[in-house]
Amino acid sequence: MILEFSTAWLINFTLLLARTGAFVVFIPIPGMRSAPPHAKIVLAAVLAVILAPLASVLGGTQMLSQPGSVWALTALMLPEAAFGLASGAAVALLIEAFGLGAQMLGFQAGYSYVNMVDPATQVDATILNVFLSLLGSLLFFVFDLHLHVVQVFADSLRAWPLGSFRTRPADALMMIQLGASVMETGVRLAAPVVGVLLLIDLTLGLLNQVNARLQLLTLAFPIKIIAAIALLYPLILVTPSLFYSLAEEMIEVLRALASR
Repeated sequence: MILEFSTAWLINFTLLLARTGAFVVFIPIPGMRSAPPHAKIVLAAVLAVILAPLASVLGGTQMLSQPGSVWALTALMLPEAAFGLASGAAVALLIEAFGLGAQMLGFQAGYSYVNMVDPATQVDATILNVFLSLLGSLLFFVFDLHLHVVQVFADSLRAWPLGSFRTRPADALMMIQLGASVMETGVRLAAPVVGVLLLIDLTLGLLNQVNARLQLLTLAFPIKIIAAIALLYPLILVTPSLFYSLAEEMIEVLRALASR
């Protein structure tokens, strides 16, 4: 009897670990992708332990029956991993909005000539891209969104007990709409600065046509860099409001995933 209880508890905890472990894959903590695999495993296990008392099938009378084979256990783990991956992807899209806006802005301003390693993605990126991505990760914790994500996981365990989650076409539609909002936020973030930089290019081009001896086009590169730096100050002021509006939509998507 003790052996059967322990095996059933371990199976259910494995399902919960599949849900949290898939989420850790996309968690937007700077440097997490470069961290040792043991750190990610420990983080996923800690989340599972925190959420274990809230799971209706852990330590209670609603234990799942033991799967007859490894394939049956895998079939139960796949939906749990799908929920974690969808939740993690929604959170990652929230941070990606800033990276998208910085990519458009940095290319137009000339920051693409100098690249550095992004600590969040471990790929070459412009300085502005790294700066806004780190700012987005900072705002994620400033607005306590990590607590909202844990609350969503707790609600999902009540609405979708372990082994019962099923994907729906409406969930895919919500993720597509969230991706569209990410594109819109990135464009709104970069459009004012990009518009001013295009006006600078147009002005210098017209002045160069009026008097070719001025050679103003050679000054376009430093002028655009200085103008982009000057315009970053008012841009940073509106960044929290844009982030908060997109975060509200992301939380709504997570709540819809966590509800039947």
